[in-house]
Amino acid sequence: MPQFNGTLKHNEIFNAIYNMIISQQVFADNIADTKSTLADMSRVDGSLYGDTKLYYSTDVLKSIEWTNDAEAQNLLKLHRPEAPEVQAITIDQFRMIPLTVDNYLSKRAFSTEGTFSQFASQMLAWMRDTKKVYDATLFNSFVGTHEAGLENDGKGAKQQRTVTLPAEPTGDEINVEAYNRLVASAIAEDAADLLVELEDVSRDFNDYGNLRSYNAGDLVYVWNSEWVNKIKKLGEPTIFNKEGLIDKFAQHVLPARYFGNINTTSGTTGGTNITIRSRIEKDYNTVEPDKPGYDASKHIFPGDLLPANTAYEANETYSQDSSIVYKVYHKNSIPFMTAFETGTEFFNPRSLTQTHYLIWGYNALESLKNYPFITVKATNAE
Repeated sequence: MPQFNGTLKHNEIFNAIYNMIISQQVFADNIADTKSTLADMSRVDGSLYGDTKLYYSTDVLKSIEWTNDAEAQNLLKLHRPEAPEVQAITIDQFRMIPLTVDNYLSKRAFSTEGTFSQFASQMLAWMRDTKKVYDATLFNSFVGTHEAGLENDGKGAKQQRTVTLPAEPTGDEINVEAYNRLVASAIAEDAADLLVELEDVSRDFNDYGNLRSYNAGDLVYVWNSEWVNKIKKLGEPTIFNKEGLIDKFAQHVLPARYFGNINTTSGTTGGTNITIRSRIEKDYNTVEPDKPGYDASKHIFPGDLLPANTAYEANETYSQDSSIVYKVYHKNSIPFMTAFETGTEFFNPRSLTQTHYLIWGYNALESLKNYPFITVKATNAE
């Protein structure tokens, strides 16, 4: 059926009158899951007093030879540690969700008080659901696109990791199942090696290059759904079943759309866009080249595809990358602070309208340089 245009149908017997509307129902089961698990895990307390949390990272000390009695003359020598690295996370982002409702003229569009109340209640519920969608999509897009160890004079470079998959077989008789098992085995082997490296003492997995080792239980594995679905078809129980890897495989799974590479320069999507997605919530203006004067605004949440022929700024979009298999980061890597969250309302006695506002503050997302944030990609052998 097409969109209802307000036209009633003539009665089959009495042409002068019209058939009535039987009922009106407002859908209330709109958002079943926002994939907010990762965002909720990373929440830390904010405050109305102050706006910044400081995180201090120190490095290992060193031992020296002890020289018996000769040490007496060194009694007053000072041994200061190196100055710590300090990273600031600041609450500097603020959002608002406004909504205007009324209890008078809009009621005329509904047949009963119950239906109108159902509609009004659902619209108010959308305010909290909208914030949940925003928080989840913003956080998931950050996890899927953030890369560490790129601009630190080589420090933490091992946070960029590539799994080399076996070369794809050629010829008429290709054993696809056997090849797929080799792919899964390569990923499993590399994941096992990575876990061993993270538990060892090294300077390779943080942006400061400080000496660290990590507890496997503190690491969060976020998998690309495309790879999880592929591996599950390859005999997961026989491959990911040793040394606790089964606990980390598919520990957290995000849709493939959240994984990609940030576009650091501005650009415009082509006539067909299937890869470029937004990292932010924004109204994008779409322009149709063959329609002079056409200019329509489309509202986009983080992770959504941009429309065709749409201009975007540097660092606000990313290109989806199916080669990203999974991300690994420390459970405390991404502090997500909330300064405040408050709901207010204003009644306008002249227009008989009531406007509700949901306002909150939070910090711009970034990972702590003291912890690992590893991107694992797959590439085929030559």
